[in-house]
Amino acid sequence: MKLRADYWPPYNGHAGEERPGYMIDIAREIWDDAGFTLEYATIPWERAITEARSGAVDCIVGALPSEVPDFIFHRIPLGVDQSAFYVRHDQEWRYIDDTSLNGIRLGVIGGYSYDQGDVDRRIEQALASDIPSSRIQVMKGDNALEKNLQKLISGRIDAVIGSATVVDYTINKLGFNNAVNFAGAVGVADPLFIACSPDSPSRSRQLVTLLDQGIVRMRASGRLDEILQHYGLRDWAQPLQN
Repeated sequence: MKLRADYWPPYNGHAGEERPGYMIDIAREIWDDAGFTLEYATIPWERAITEARSGAVDCIVGALPSEVPDFIFHRIPLGVDQSAFYVRHDQEWRYIDDTSLNGIRLGVIGGYSYDQGDVDRRIEQALASDIPSSRIQVMKGDNALEKNLQKLISGRIDAVIGSATVVDYTINKLGFNNAVNFAGAVGVADPLFIACSPDSPSRSRQLVTLLDQGIVRMRASGRLDEILQHYGLRDWAQPLQN
């Protein structure tokens, strides 16, 4: 079966990597046990949605129900996502609300939704209006976040927005810990899922049912924690320790 997504580690990385992303590790183990052979590849997010919607691929990784409401989802989340802003270490700017974006050169990734609310509307309005294109700078491709962070550090943009888990993971990977600071979260954390094609509902329901059953099994056995530890993560469903 075919699984697609854009490059979004630690949720999902490149096929063939030792650590292709914890969602890929989980899905592969569950579906392999059920007799499916997983074919995973990274493509642009907008294309992944289009191909899954048409039935060219089976499922996409790291989706929100609000993004693709016509898709078929498992019930138990495979993580959570909350968007956040980041700035250079010497900048004092912090996100309070969408008016904080006035005058800010913001780096975004094409096709992404960040809050399904005021921030997304601000970005869409800026891109559709006569505001200079330098105000909202759109990056696409597998290394879009890395390029945005490099632009931030070089001073070509003032802030970057992205999934906090993904940005933190990438900052650590690139060694930018002392160069980039967190500048405020947007909204609340949303549950993340693998979403399957509405074009083949029976097959999709079978795939998501296997995911639900497998997640329960892996959490109970401790296998879920083992996979997450490879990525420096903890189970999103577990309470924080005091």
